[in-house]
Amino acid sequence: MSSFFGEINPPQRLLMGPGPINVHPRVLRAMGADMLGQFDPEMTDYMNQTMTLYRQVFMTQNRWTFLIDGSARAGIEAALTSLIEPGAKVLLIRSGRFGMLLGEIAERLGADIATIDLEWGQVATLSQIEAALAEHRPAVFAAIHGDTSTTTAQPLEGVGALCRKYGALSYVDATATLGACRYAQMSGRST
Repeated sequence: MSSFFGEINPPQRLLMGPGPINVHPRVLRAMGADMLGQFDPEMTDYMNQTMTLYRQVFMTQNRWTFLIDGSARAGIEAALTSLIEPGAKVLLIRSGRFGMLLGEIAERLGADIATIDLEWGQVATLSQIEAALAEHRPAVFAAIHGDTSTTTAQPLEGVGALCRKYGALSYVDATATLGACRYAQMSGRST
């Protein structure tokens, strides 16, 4: 095989899209390090450090904050699988491709789905969200913060308070915005 193909040596490019993105040199060096088994004490230490850093990102003290090794979709599915029981009422905003993805996942989980359907690229107002929460009384409210298919960011200010008022767990997909937008944190501030 080596006679047909040379070593991988891609040209250097500046990647500015939603993904893939340029990788920091420190990360590239870490990716070239020797492998450790998942039960190695050194690996446990690395995971504890990573969980500590992610608690800062998510502004939580929950010691079990952890990474999902996989694509963004793997993380979305893991989170929604943890929140949605078969038959549970789920309210979600559909205003782009990734809002539709939330619906596809919720459907596979057996959820009873209610939606706030908007024209692609539009965002839901707080009054629209409250009206839908009051009408449907969902167990889970789900929204995409930054939908890369439409380049829009759903304002989050006040959404957490509304979910508490109506007894709904809230899920916000901030895959494209967490750490990139000033107010994408789970605190519920808008961009």
